[in-house]
Amino acid sequence: MKKISFLLVALLLVLSLAACGSNTNNGGESANSNSGTDKADTGKEVVIKFPSYKTGNNVGAIFYLPQIERFNQKYAGKYKIEIEEIVQDEYSKKIKLLYQQKKLPPLIEVDKELADIMINNGDLLDLKPYIDNNPEINSILIEDSVKYNTDKNGKIVSLPLAFERPIGLYYNKELLQKAGITEPSATWDGFFSDLDKLKAAGVTPLALMTGENGWTTMLLASAMIASVPEGQDLLAKGDIVTNFNSPLWINTFAKVQKLLTDYTTKSALGATYSIAANEFFSDNTAMIANGPWMVGDFSNPDKASDGFAGKVGATIYPNGVALGSADGYWYSIPKDTPQETVDGLIEYFKFIYSPEELNAFLVAEGGFAPKLPMPDDAKAKLDPILRQLNDEVGSKMKTLNRLIYDIVPQSVSDLFAKNLPLLATNDMTPEQFCKAMTDAAEKFKK
Repeated sequence: MKKISFLLVALLLVLSLAACGSNTNNGGESANSNSGTDKADTGKEVVIKFPSYKTGNNVGAIFYLPQIERFNQKYAGKYKIEIEEIVQDEYSKKIKLLYQQKKLPPLIEVDKELADIMINNGDLLDLKPYIDNNPEINSILIEDSVKYNTDKNGKIVSLPLAFERPIGLYYNKELLQKAGITEPSATWDGFFSDLDKLKAAGVTPLALMTGENGWTTMLLASAMIASVPEGQDLLAKGDIVTNFNSPLWINTFAKVQKLLTDYTTKSALGATYSIAANEFFSDNTAMIANGPWMVGDFSNPDKASDGFAGKVGATIYPNGVALGSADGYWYSIPKDTPQETVDGLIEYFKFIYSPEELNAFLVAEGGFAPKLPMPDDAKAKLDPILRQLNDEVGSKMKTLNRLIYDIVPQSVSDLFAKNLPLLATNDMTPEQFCKAMTDAAEKFKK
């Protein structure tokens, strides 16, 4: 009896180990498990949970959350995505903490700093076999994005982009006309002249912010950096910058300081994005820097008055500068993610890159897919403001550039936002501002 019991226990242990081993993807090198069909035979729905900042009041939630629901409806009984809400400013910090704890969710967005670490440690799943075996994904990817997301060993560590969404400048046509301006100037000297004209006409020129990540302010700083050959080279190269004690950076932040002290609202001091946006929605400011994803809010009755969208024009920055590029990391899957979850996420990638979903995304949030021409019926649905932005990009854009945040350590991004209020109140000089960022970057180098 004891011998039989022992044999049964041993058999159960072997079966248990075999079952555990079958759920391990061993880095996901097999390209034959890219459709999710093997899992579907079990009849058990695979629930895929991960955090996202495109929730709540985040403008990205408007399209993103309904798209998740469409995916869940299409794959009901096979896959279900569940989103954990997180504030955008906390997302990067949380992912880094979870990485340290070895508790990463199955789908993550990584900044360059964390990506470099995870790539060096071999902790990101190679997406190349899955992309190569899914022509519906592979055929529409932007080559520069594929190159950027491919490591030195030829592994694709993050889902390359199939679209570009240039970030520009929105303006209130009525407020500009009040100052005798038909559209923002195409030069920086002319731009600052426009700001003076607006101010003289009793119009506050810019909706800026020094709270959260200083987003709208950072965009103008990035556009100024991109307008100088040296700065454009830095942004184009994409390497992490750790020294800001140079005329390029000091002069840029001297101009940013002037914007904050002379050309924006009192609320800009400590303002979050929602406050800065509301200053524009409420006809309190003439211009705001932001991406095409903001356009939907111009006709949102919960945020803007009826007819406000008709007042809004769109353009790019002086000197033919637009912001944003196909470089950068997007969705990555940690290496040890269970295979059935990997299969589900590949199906999700195929879903969001399907012509219907990708065109719907571009109609909703702007931009273009170079390898997927937009059909006429989709073009007809484009918001007039997005259409104008696309036209401005096509006729005026000389360079499409990364943001400052793409080329600095996370610690510098955090310090930038933290010290902006001091720059705005003249409690910190541009030189001191740049030295503080350099000191923070030196710690990063160590």
